[in-house]
Amino acid sequence: MSSPRISVIVPIYNVEKYIDACLRSIQNQTFRDFEVILVNDGTPDKSIEIAKKYTETDSRFILFNKKNGGLSNARNYGIERAKGEYFAFIDSDDRIAPRYLENLYRAIVRFKADVAICDFRLYYQNKNKICGSGSNLKNNRLYDTVDGLRELLSDRNMRFYVWNKLWKASLFRENGIRMTPMFYEDIVICSQLFCHVRKAVTISYPGYIYTRAFSKYKELSMSGTRINDYINTVPIVRKYLSEKSLYNKVKVPFSVHIMHVFLSVPLLVYQAKDDLEYGVVRNSISGMGKIIRSCRKPVADLPELIARDPIE
Repeated sequence: MSSPRISVIVPIYNVEKYIDACLRSIQNQTFRDFEVILVNDGTPDKSIEIAKKYTETDSRFILFNKKNGGLSNARNYGIERAKGEYFAFIDSDDRIAPRYLENLYRAIVRFKADVAICDFRLYYQNKNKICGSGSNLKNNRLYDTVDGLRELLSDRNMRFYVWNKLWKASLFRENGIRMTPMFYEDIVICSQLFCHVRKAVTISYPGYIYTRAFSKYKELSMSGTRINDYINTVPIVRKYLSEKSLYNKVKVPFSVHIMHVFLSVPLLVYQAKDDLEYGVVRNSISGMGKIIRSCRKPVADLPELIARDPIE
């Protein structure tokens, strides 16, 4: 049996309310040559009972069970078992429009690109409402490695999401790239992958529907660990860009990401104040100070810095 064109990787954990709509949206795609790698990340709810119904009636849906290891671990588990020429990542509380895979596949093949990116819409749970475009992508716009990285790091239109993109599987296989086990892992892996993307193409089709809890910027849960991981995206990405001799070429747009993280720290610390020991002011100063040091230290010192000065 030949390998499918696309492997759709869907981690599953505590999504009983959403997973049927997610999997139905995948099953109803106009593009048919795909497999769906369902990764049960030790979910305690009835999500798997719903997922099994798809595996029983559609041979393209394949279920794997593993102990809980978090989103990054589940995605990596799926990557290792995926057989497709292209990878699509879909979170199991999200949905995709009927021509999502078709339009991304047409674009990536037509332009011989390494990644195709589409627009997305936002579904807000607190309002039960789907809103308009989440970005402003130009149709059939092409980017080389440096321009693609500049656009990604600016985080205006291309955005740091592993979903809403169709990736050439060789980007992962040939470069040994996997998800880093952390929160905000999309920032890290997208930056790493784009270092190897020779050509990217964007399309304006709003094919991905991303679920958010609130219509205003507020996380459903915030903790010191989440804040530390967000801060650590700065030294981790800077180190990888430097190793690939790309940092000096994208330093200006990368500073946009740095500023986003820097300005977000007080708000995130405030949201997590009940989880922290030392209070909002002390932890805000600590986190913002670490970001400054992440920009000033020699690259060789960054691995040590990543593990230091936690928000507490």
